[in-house]
Amino acid sequence: MDLARGGAPCGTAGPAIGVMRGGALGDFVLTLPAIGVLRRSFPGHALRLVGRPEYLRLARPEQLLDHDSARLAPLYVRQAGLSAPVRAFFADLRFLLAYAVDPEQVLAAQLAALVPGEVIVHDPQPPAGYQGHIGEHLLVPLRRRGLPEPEPPPSLRLLPEERSWAASCWRDLGLGPAPVLMHPGSGGPRKCWPPSSYAALAERLQRQGAQVLLVLGPVEAERPAPPAPCPVLRPPGAIELASLLERASLFVGNDSGPGHLAAALGRPTLSLFGPTDPQVWRPLGPCCRVLRAPDGQMAALPVDAVLEAAEAMLALDRDPPAPA
Repeated sequence: MDLARGGAPCGTAGPAIGVMRGGALGDFVLTLPAIGVLRRSFPGHALRLVGRPEYLRLARPEQLLDHDSARLAPLYVRQAGLSAPVRAFFADLRFLLAYAVDPEQVLAAQLAALVPGEVIVHDPQPPAGYQGHIGEHLLVPLRRRGLPEPEPPPSLRLLPEERSWAASCWRDLGLGPAPVLMHPGSGGPRKCWPPSSYAALAERLQRQGAQVLLVLGPVEAERPAPPAPCPVLRPPGAIELASLLERASLFVGNDSGPGHLAAALGRPTLSLFGPTDPQVWRPLGPCCRVLRAPDGQMAALPVDAVLEAAEAMLALDRDPPAPA
């Protein structure tokens, strides 16, 4: 189904607020503070989200709509008609924040005709030469409207039932309580530290007594399998991934969504950057560190440097991961 509902059907659930946010996992995690602002600013309103369903469920909306649904295609065509279920989804929104590139104002016009309340369309891409963090850019339209500001880092806490997938992995594999989790993937190959470097890092950490797990996602399934001197887990969705990350003593990964998710869960996060600017795109959290490769070339980042940073973060006295 394109529409997923929790509670009353669209159009009969009372007042609601909405956020449209496409993009990858990290994009959505960085949008959590804005969603939090809207929840606090509109108490008693249902939350409706448009985006990738597996990511949207991290924010526990009352209703959601798949951003890639064919039903939404008319939103991007001037004066095109929409199906009754889609119209109902927007029909009683008091406020809608849509993150979208909309230079011709087509989406803005279509949403204004659908939504009875206020509509803001904001480009999620920062302007050229932007020097701040992307999370600050995403909050700009809410600050302009005078809505209360959130705590800067995204924050996420799982419900007990959302931890079940990781719990089953721990039982099946007999895993220890606080492993180091590594995610060697990213949306772009140029942002990836070589698989052989991850393997070398895992081997050296294991020689020091750390338990290491490799976490792979759908993107990595399309690439050559990395060497795996440690157990490999393939969570089927974002909630399952979060349940793994929540247990980590340390997360090590590239500039990608799992790093933002680990940071939002409050776990120590070591992010390896190359061609992208960590000032703009680094994860935000209580214990985050970035290493940037020389000249932006990920293969030039030495294993020794990453190992030293990982050892330092593991030595910090931090809150333990969530219990099994």
